Amino acid sequence: METTLTVCAVVATVAFVALVAQAVLTLQQIRHTAKAVEYLALNADGKLTALDPVVGAVKTVSEAVSAGWFKLAQALYGVFSRK
Repeated sequence: METTLTVCAVVATVAFVALVAQAVLTLQQIRHTAKAVEYLALNADGKLTALDPVVGAVKTVSEAVSAGWFKLAQALYGVFSRK
C-alpha cells in the first residue's frame, strides 16, 4: 500500500511540475505576443492615416450605392432584363 501511495505521489508531482513548466512557457509566449501587438499598435497609427483617402473613396462609393440612383439603375435593369 505504501508503494502505491508513493508512486501516486511521485506521478502527481511530476504531472504538476510539467503543468507548471507548460504554464510558464505559455505565459512567456503571451508576453511576447502582447509586446508585438503593442509595437504594432504604436507603429500602425502613422501608417493608417495614409489610408484616409482610400477610406474616403470607399465611403463615397458605399454612399452612392445606397443612394437613389443605384436603386433606379437596378429597377431599370430589372425592367429590361425581363423577357
